[in-house]
Amino acid sequence: MSSTPEKQSKILVIDDDPEQCALIAETLAAEGYDVRTASNAVDGLELFKADPPELVVVDFAMPIMNGIEFVKAMRAIETRRTLVLMVSGYAQSFLATLDSSSGVDSHLIKPILKHDLVMRVADMFAGRF
Repeated sequence: MSSTPEKQSKILVIDDDPEQCALIAETLAAEGYDVRTASNAVDGLELFKADPPELVVVDFAMPIMNGIEFVKAMRAIETRRTLVLMVSGYAQSFLATLDSSSGVDSHLIKPILKHDLVMRVADMFAGRF
């Protein structure tokens, strides 16, 4: 991929599965993005408040606060529109929850292929999602 101004964009990855979180973060960091991670949505919300990213990659199914609840809380406090990529291993139940009120811009179903992740994030930054 060619170097673009978006490559310095901040991305927050929130996933309670340490392997998935590391895979997503390492894949995006290798593309030149500034990536931070959280292992739950509560910690992710604190990171968001402290240093808002341009894009959040958040898992749907997490204990305490799920991905949709996180997005609603984030939308309530954001000062500029943040892109949201929701990821989930629960395809049917996950897709049933996504409507215009969810605040989610795009989604990927686990297992996530690195190429698909990189292309989806690039497309989102380019305004194609």
